[in-house]
Amino acid sequence: MTIALTLTTTATATYPRGLTRPELILRRDNFGAAVLVGMTQATRADRAAVAAARDLQAELRSRVGYARKPAKVLTSGAAQYKLGKNTLASFGLMLAPEKKLMAPALEDIRAAFNLTGAINICPLASGGCAAACLSDSGQSGMPDQQRAQAVRTAFLLSQPWAAGLIIGAEIRSALRRNDRINLRLNVTSDIRWELVAPDMVTALAAAGVQLYDYTAWRPSDRAPSADYHLTYSAKERAHTSDDYLVGILASGNNVAMPFDTARGRALPTTWRGYPVIDGDESDERRNDPRGVVVGLRAKGHAWKRDNTAGFIRSAADA
Repeated sequence: MTIALTLTTTATATYPRGLTRPELILRRDNFGAAVLVGMTQATRADRAAVAAARDLQAELRSRVGYARKPAKVLTSGAAQYKLGKNTLASFGLMLAPEKKLMAPALEDIRAAFNLTGAINICPLASGGCAAACLSDSGQSGMPDQQRAQAVRTAFLLSQPWAAGLIIGAEIRSALRRNDRINLRLNVTSDIRWELVAPDMVTALAAAGVQLYDYTAWRPSDRAPSADYHLTYSAKERAHTSDDYLVGILASGNNVAMPFDTARGRALPTTWRGYPVIDGDESDERRNDPRGVVVGLRAKGHAWKRDNTAGFIRSAADA
């Protein structure tokens, strides 16, 4: 595995306009460069830095009730149902979505990690999106898992360099066992990693890491590339009108759309004349044909109580 590593110092760094606060924090503290150091570990000093990052993580975790030992930052397909359906070994970064880290019950975590100010990991999340989030479904919805996501998020945003070193080391380990891996950095978030760390995205792709994500950002704010596959998200019609979604499909991009189809039942075959593929069969979106609707059976429970905004599309109306 050979990766060209170029570090950008904060003194000379320039940032794209319009970065969110989490994106700015990660870019300012050279998260992407740290990932590449963790991946290459070219020197003894690099290896020592990774060990120090894990020790720091262990110390911070001990302040919020965990045993004083490091923990994996990336979640593997063995521990996440959707990632586990993929043919390639798959890993994802599961964070506390939207504004969940700001919950009063998580004040001890914010204090332990010295985090202040507002934090929103999914700035374009709608009410329906939050209600159907993967963070609240299955094992991820359990209180222990929710707290673990919050601790992971606090570590990432309070210690971007250390978190990057650990993530890079975990990717390194995964690539030693597999020629290629899938990596979804936004399992429960919507950070524009291509703006945070463009060199990292390029280097990961060259090393055999297949990056992909779903996003609520518009194509004009977040464009896919050969190195980073993106599927755009349909939300309530007040957020993403049918005409807007048709425009995305007509341009050859894909749209993920949740339907009220029950588990075990067939999804609609088309939506507004565009083919619907079954997105629940696998999470490997890079394998999808272009210009299709990625149909998903609605997850979570809150939407069943109130779907008046229409986040979950009716299969009968497709």
